[in-house]
Amino acid sequence: MPDTNRDIRILPGLAQRSQDAPDVIRGEETQLLGAISQLGNGSHLICMPGTHSKWVRVTGGIVDGFSTFMTGELFDVIAKHSILSHAVADAGAFANDDPAFLSAVAKAVKNPALATNLIFTVRSGQLLHGLSADDAKARLSGTLIGLEIAGALATAKPGSGVCLVASGGLAALYQSALSALDLTPVTIDADEAVRLGLAAAANAIWPA
Repeated sequence: MPDTNRDIRILPGLAQRSQDAPDVIRGEETQLLGAISQLGNGSHLICMPGTHSKWVRVTGGIVDGFSTFMTGELFDVIAKHSILSHAVADAGAFANDDPAFLSAVAKAVKNPALATNLIFTVRSGQLLHGLSADDAKARLSGTLIGLEIAGALATAKPGSGVCLVASGGLAALYQSALSALDLTPVTIDADEAVRLGLAAAANAIWPA
């Protein structure tokens, strides 16, 4: 077979083995490497949103720690398999600057201890105030993303810059959420981050 003698490498993931905060990165490590290659020295908080969002704390190009948030999966479970399924059943897409979304983000970041209460207002808001299905969906999404951001910021070093690694609608949604909190992230397209990461790995393994 051709190319059987080529030097092929597999990049490893990351394991955080703390008893109090065990965590793993399996699949996002290439995007992470690409993002780090574009950031300067200092402290950074790198967000890679998705079904299981990753927020990575980096100082001077070295990973200090990271946290996984099950935001996307929780949204799917709550929207399909909880009492809130009635509230969002007929919902369509909502704009990333939807007031219901942005308001929910701000409330969740301000009061993360009220998480389950804020989530229930998706249902009670519809029953008592005629919240539309679209706005109910936007509120649920904003609440969960706001809780994610609140958790990530709680672990960040003071003064850390935020880097968002995402593309498409997800990038727009997180950009709006962060902007609503007066945060201005450096944004790197997810596919571009993969290419940059592969290039950085290749240069480290096979220096020119």
